[in-house]
Amino acid sequence: MSQAQLEEPLARRFPVTRRVLEIFDVTVSAPRLRLLPESNRVATDFDLASTDRLLRSQHRGSLALTFGLRFEPADNTLRATQVKVERLQIDGAPAPLQRQLERLGTLLAEQALDDQVLHTLRPKDVEAVQGRGYRPGELRVTPHGLRVTLLPIEPR
Repeated sequence: MSQAQLEEPLARRFPVTRRVLEIFDVTVSAPRLRLLPESNRVATDFDLASTDRLLRSQHRGSLALTFGLRFEPADNTLRATQVKVERLQIDGAPAPLQRQLERLGTLLAEQALDDQVLHTLRPKDVEAVQGRGYRPGELRVTPHGLRVTLLPIEPR
């Protein structure tokens, strides 16, 4: 899969708005994907917009995270794994508030994004591979995209 094939289904899922702790409405948008072949991971940067529902104040910022990839054979999906928030920045937030937001945001983001479906393989593609006696195996991030190793299907 090329980088563009990874980016396209990801971009379709955004923007996303979630209510956090019944106080903040947080919108995550504009995903930008980078491949990290040296660590077999993917990095994604997002724009953040947050509205405090009590004070009606608005803040902008950014979120950067990295994650590994895994194939889930039960539903033929490509999923994020081992999600790690690298940076969560709210522009103009005072330092004490920024630290609290970083701790809370990191915990919430890592829990919410771990095991998220990033792409679903088309049934005809999976059937074509299986029809030749193979199944998807190891996923490897390369400088140009994702390489999926095909493994022989073991007889039962």
